[in-house]
Amino acid sequence: MYTIQQLAQLAGVSTRTLRYYDQIGLLKAPRDTNGYRLYGETEVDRLQEICFLRLFELKLDQIQQIIQQPAATHMQALRQQRTKIVHEQARLSRLLQTLDQVLDTEKGVTTMTDQEKFAAFKAEQVATNENNYGKEIRAKYGEEAVAQSNQRYLNLTAAEMGAMERINAELMVTLAEVIASQQLNSPAARRVFTLHKKWLSYSWSTYSAAAHRGLGEMYINDPRFAKYYNEGAHSPEAANWLNRIIQQYAHD
Repeated sequence: MYTIQQLAQLAGVSTRTLRYYDQIGLLKAPRDTNGYRLYGETEVDRLQEICFLRLFELKLDQIQQIIQQPAATHMQALRQQRTKIVHEQARLSRLLQTLDQVLDTEKGVTTMTDQEKFAAFKAEQVATNENNYGKEIRAKYGEEAVAQSNQRYLNLTAAEMGAMERINAELMVTLAEVIASQQLNSPAARRVFTLHKKWLSYSWSTYSAAAHRGLGEMYINDPRFAKYYNEGAHSPEAANWLNRIIQQYAHD
């Protein structure tokens, strides 16, 4: 058994933290006959789990929900966090490899192709997209389609990446024009659709109007997608208008 001071020292947390966990019911401690908190094996194991989950930037209320579930759910949460760590490890390894190549190039030891210069940054974007939207995109389009899209993006040349950025920038400006005019049936709206379809072609191996319309629906149903377009076009109506345009013009 551990006193609160002993457990705090063992775990590297403050006694204030342990008292707070006790107060909110996250880590309740049995009391001895004198009313002092005593922590046994069960409490030590739970604190270890809490500390793990805290490392993954989960909020205390989220952690509390997890640990109140059956043990299998706890393990699933930890496995999910392990997957995130593995992805982060791979991301850092790619960036480190690119940095080493840059340093070797500066020393004259080796050279980098234009494709190699940007490979890590594209992989970084794919990893970010996976972390932010991977679950939803896979549920909608399937594992194979997402894998093909990611690989196609990773194979883009520097020129194609630049073109993709220019298309996206023009799309945002033109979308803002449509919102200002409030005209769905207009050359500007048609241009928005054409630009968005072209932008998708850089990562989609084949085009599907149905898939395009489904993506438009995600833009309004998922706040993260909505935020991207609303901020890009400087309007709280941007995602909604983009979806309306897609639904209007995306047909096989």
